[in-house]
Amino acid sequence: MRLFKEKLAWAAPIAVILIIALFSVNLFAQGNPQVKNLPVALIINDEGEHVETVKAAVEQMSKGVDGAEPMLAFTTEKEENIEDLFKDKEYYAALVIPEGYNDSLQNVMINNTPATLKIYINQGFNYTGANFAKTALNGLITQLSGQYSANFIENMNGQQIDATKASVLVSPIVSEEQIFNPITASTANGSAPTLMAVPAWVGALIGGFILFLTTSSILKRELFTRKQTLRLMGEQVLFGVIVALFSGFTVATLGQLAGINMPSYLLVASFVSFAAFCFFLLVSAITAWIGKPAITLFMVVMLLGMGVLMTPQEMLPSFFVNFIRPWVPLRFASEGLREIFYFGSGFYTGGSFNTILGIGIVGLIIFVLSIFKPVKVPVQKED
Repeated sequence: MRLFKEKLAWAAPIAVILIIALFSVNLFAQGNPQVKNLPVALIINDEGEHVETVKAAVEQMSKGVDGAEPMLAFTTEKEENIEDLFKDKEYYAALVIPEGYNDSLQNVMINNTPATLKIYINQGFNYTGANFAKTALNGLITQLSGQYSANFIENMNGQQIDATKASVLVSPIVSEEQIFNPITASTANGSAPTLMAVPAWVGALIGGFILFLTTSSILKRELFTRKQTLRLMGEQVLFGVIVALFSGFTVATLGQLAGINMPSYLLVASFVSFAAFCFFLLVSAITAWIGKPAITLFMVVMLLGMGVLMTPQEMLPSFFVNFIRPWVPLRFASEGLREIFYFGSGFYTGGSFNTILGIGIVGLIIFVLSIFKPVKVPVQKED
């Protein structure tokens, strides 16, 4: 029973609990997601009694049920702006009341043609979020159609109708869907950008740590001046460029071999390389100041981040939205690749590109400043 008396042995179960808890924290993010306030645009191109009925239904849906937050949050927009708003990822979907809707529904039993409400789906924004919004809007249209159908049947007073009117009587309102920024085939249902961004972070982490160990070993063997140390750091950055290029082109090559439908092999490889290099600078900066514990820190960030990367923030607990999501650098690489895959972006992807570049610049500055970090000089004992 000697092992049970050793304090270090008892560290094993404690370490297991901590590690499992860390790996399992994403269960809180994805175990039972509650959809709240998914932003949806409401476009009104008509007017009349039946249009007001739709607006009333939308207003009722916006109130939620039993005091809970509503699934959808509607904002009135103009149709000419919707494409730009979708590209800016302002909305997951839009409900459109087209011109002529009121007259069409007013004369639905005369024309034997159901009235149409349109649903625009911003699929590239987030596949899961767009599908939730689409399902909710279709449910709203089905509910409205059922109400009108019941009224029409009641007004029929039992009179016989022909087969052509029967389908219209059952469904006087139908939906028409139009997809914007579509998720292309063979991109893992919209997950390809995230799946290809993760290796950029992992490559930067591993490459940065190995080069940190190598430079630390060199600095332990030899006493360098600050000028020599700065030159060694320059070599480390140059090696980081090589690591980043290997990361980017390896990811793009494996993606191509796996059948991922990339808009451009060179574009994807270049962007992943750019992100990997900026992440490498961040990793090098933190490890230069705090050493090996930085690797644990970055692994924790990656593990926590995996739960928020592919889930719309409207489906995440507030803790993840406020304290985890903003601090995951990997998210910006994923968003940048999403711009390239589904929004027709080039190498410059707007806000995500600027953030990644900012991470790289700040990382480089902090890395260079580490030259002023006090160094303990080993004391040689006299024989």
